[in-house]
Amino acid sequence: MAKLSDELISRLAAAGLECFLAAGSDIPDDLSFEAPCSIKWMHLQHKLSIGAFSYAVRGFYFNVAIGRYTSIGEDVQAGRGDHPTSWVSTSPAFYLSEIFNVGNEFVGSAAFHNFHPTLPPGVEPTKMKLTRIGHDVYIGHGAFIRPGVKIGHGAIVGAHSVVVKDVPPYAIVAGNPAVIKKYKIPENLIQRYLAVAWWRFAPWQIQSINMTNPVEALPALEQLAPTLTPYEPGFRNITDFL
Repeated sequence: MAKLSDELISRLAAAGLECFLAAGSDIPDDLSFEAPCSIKWMHLQHKLSIGAFSYAVRGFYFNVAIGRYTSIGEDVQAGRGDHPTSWVSTSPAFYLSEIFNVGNEFVGSAAFHNFHPTLPPGVEPTKMKLTRIGHDVYIGHGAFIRPGVKIGHGAIVGAHSVVVKDVPPYAIVAGNPAVIKKYKIPENLIQRYLAVAWWRFAPWQIQSINMTNPVEALPALEQLAPTLTPYEPGFRNITDFL
């Protein structure tokens, strides 16, 4: 983890990453971003990559890849790790050393600090999984997304939904567990939208397209896309600024 400073926040903003976290906050040193984008008040643990024109307001993110043009609301939980559910205990006391950051003025403190649990060879409590959120995804406030889930391009996740399995492109899902309610665009247009991949371009490159009407916009995008050069600012890593 790296430590944010006012100077670092200013340098990141100049490079196209908006951040509202306070100086002194921790941030993963394996954060990568494609400008412009925003991490606002996101609580980041471990790896995050975020594409251009995307943002998330706040919540918890662990080992998550976010595409372009994705909008994520408040208090979203994405990629939180599991506990072992087939062991005698689900407690991390049996696989992590010093699970609490505490001192020495309690009964058993010396034993607590000296205790290092061992596991049989090849046994892991859980496996780290990458959670993938595609391009042009909208995730409502309070959604919970299990680690390893893939949310397809153009999908919408309803507020407070619990997403436990992959979401197809352009599906609108909601509930606990989240299920498909309908599709955002006519289903016969989905493959054509995936093929045109309009998110390759910046908004100013496609400003002539009426993006409020999916049926009208598609043929116009298909005609315009071959004439455009994709917007490719490149990804930067937080370590470039440390």
